[in-house]
Amino acid sequence: MGLRIDNGIRSVVDMNSTENDETTAVDPPDTRERILIEASRLLAVNGYHGTTTREIAAAVGISQPSLFFHFPTKRAIAEELYKHDLLPAVAGLERLVEADASPAAKLYAMICGEITRIVNSPYDMRAHISYEVLNDPDLALFQDLVNQFDDLTHSLIRSGQESGEFAEGDSWLAQQMVSALLARANLFATTDHLKRHSHPDEAATLILRSLLAEPDALEGVRRDAMVLLPLYDERSV
Repeated sequence: MGLRIDNGIRSVVDMNSTENDETTAVDPPDTRERILIEASRLLAVNGYHGTTTREIAAAVGISQPSLFFHFPTKRAIAEELYKHDLLPAVAGLERLVEADASPAAKLYAMICGEITRIVNSPYDMRAHISYEVLNDPDLALFQDLVNQFDDLTHSLIRSGQESGEFAEGDSWLAQQMVSALLARANLFATTDHLKRHSHPDEAATLILRSLLAEPDALEGVRRDAMVLLPLYDERSV
């Protein structure tokens, strides 16, 4: 079995089928990348404080001193993972916020882009939505990035309410609704179920339908969002 990208959504396909006659060589990850991948898996299962650098080194198949050559501490590994995970998300959302488009289209594009990014990430980032991480003073960098992302999301929702595009209501509650959706995507990102059934467009539709003052405007919002979507992906800008 293998992975194929269809319309920005990762799906599982049979790489031995007649539809996939050509084989594309993929370079194996280097040691630093393998450390991040294995660390993310261990952190997701055992938690930040329940994971040791010795265990990470063993999972990679290297010695602990070799691991320290790449990362001096477990905290450095965690911070690198959070930078990979959240810096692109914050930067992408900032680009959307600054774009010349409606708040609804920007929010729709962000939800589609973020779920697609989560599903396609090589890292298991379930640990970063845990209470342990969100409240650990050693991981203040991560918490700051989460707060930036949440504040930008809230500003989009509030802007939509002020313009009349979104129905009036508790804007912070609406922001938490979006955050819960993305957290759920993170929670199941490594499962075959999400890989087969990830539909970012449907998720964005669900959220926007609940926020729009005029639900009939949804199709126009979606069209505008598809134009904005490349802004969310740093590789497209």
